[in-house]
Amino acid sequence: MENNRQENTAGEKKQQNQDSAYHDWREERWRMRQEMREQRHRWPFHGFFMGMTLVLLGVLFLLNQTGHLTGDAWWQSLLIGLGAISILNGIMHYRHPAYRWASWGKFVCGTILILIGALLLAGVSQWWPVVLIVAGGAFLLRFFWRWQSVSS
Repeated sequence: MENNRQENTAGEKKQQNQDSAYHDWREERWRMRQEMREQRHRWPFHGFFMGMTLVLLGVLFLLNQTGHLTGDAWWQSLLIGLGAISILNGIMHYRHPAYRWASWGKFVCGTILILIGALLLAGVSQWWPVVLIVAGGAFLLRFFWRWQSVSS
């Protein structure tokens, strides 16, 4: 009978240890996510893209209402503006060494948006596959540049 109690007590302690480990893991994950949120809000670039996008939309709506921008040109101008904002955001990230890793995608995305907008604005909508070829070439150039630096 005494042996049975010891086994039950050992089983209960094991269950409590498992529960506390699970609880500690959840708390650790919650703390890690909280730190990531706080770090993201401390970034010097937090809100730049969204703020510039709202300014761009406001300017485009104003130009559209005053008649300086019409129909299809509105969408092409939006694409070009978003591309320019993305490139500016990439330049800002590149100039700060701690955030340099995030700049390449912003440059590529911005360039693609500007190319699509410019091609559509120029009336060459059937040339959109050229944008895909240029984007693929940019990714290949990045791959070869990284591959060469790793193999050296």
